[in-house]
Amino acid sequence: MGQYQRGGSGGRQEEQAAPKPFAFVQLPSSVKRDRPTRHDRYQHNRTTGRIHGTIKALSPIYIGSGIIDIGDDVELIKTAVKTGGNIVIPGSSLKGAIRSVVEAISESCLSKVSTQVRRAMPRWFSECRQKENLCVACRMFGAMGFQGNISIQDAPRIEGDIVTKHVPELYAPGRGQRSMREVPGRKFYMHGEVATGSTPVEACEKETQFRFVMQVDNLKQSEWGLLFTALGHHPEHSFKLKIGGAKPVCFGSIDFQIDEIQVQQHTGSRYLNWDVPQDTSRTNEELETWMQTCVNDAETDKLIQQELLSQLAQILKYPNDRNCPTGLY
Repeated sequence: MGQYQRGGSGGRQEEQAAPKPFAFVQLPSSVKRDRPTRHDRYQHNRTTGRIHGTIKALSPIYIGSGIIDIGDDVELIKTAVKTGGNIVIPGSSLKGAIRSVVEAISESCLSKVSTQVRRAMPRWFSECRQKENLCVACRMFGAMGFQGNISIQDAPRIEGDIVTKHVPELYAPGRGQRSMREVPGRKFYMHGEVATGSTPVEACEKETQFRFVMQVDNLKQSEWGLLFTALGHHPEHSFKLKIGGAKPVCFGSIDFQIDEIQVQQHTGSRYLNWDVPQDTSRTNEELETWMQTCVNDAETDKLIQQELLSQLAQILKYPNDRNCPTGLY
């Protein structure tokens, strides 16, 4: 822990800063790039399918709409993203959260970073710009000029209460105070006991459930395995993701529960015959077995960096009984 000072009526006051609510996953030793799978045809050696599942809130979830409204008790409240009056987790938020984990546990570039970070990081970690030569995260989730092979719909709330929560005042990270000499790694917020404060936000209560659908096109089994690992389904390194706002005070802990995967069969014949072949539905033990096979392939192909996965699983372990900060940290 550190100390910080602030002004007051009695002059300068010194207070103890709370422990940091985040940690870093170190960068890989290199970035491996390759040709992506294009979208003009389905390939026989790759798998296309649709993941159906449920997202369960392990702590309150707040994804701000940017709109401030009047709540039930006439206080101003930061509202959540809604579609048709129902709170949703935007597909873009889900895609970003999952992609950040894929980047962290693989030999992927550093995409969408600040100027300060860009100047400090090794040149080979620069964001992929050549669409014919992409890292695995950019191949799967997209890059400049390339759509990617995974798309995620907005996840609507299907069960659970919408409540007003009061969170501590949150501030943007300090910038420009000192020059960055090297990039410490990729930053992830830890789980813990939710902190309370004075800022009202519209949130979904713990145990709320959302329905999610993810379309996956033309991925190798090893890439499916990397995706399953990023969703927290590695048999030896399980963890839970975080999403949305107020992550430093332990909001946004979620669990991805995969209920079914519909795998497309004979994809070419869909365009050549009147009778569309039925998809193969994988559930229960068959689904678990196939997921394990895919994860094994990802490890064999070295898409998963074991040391980085171990670091991430330690940061995102759940449950975690640490207390989240209520003030500056």
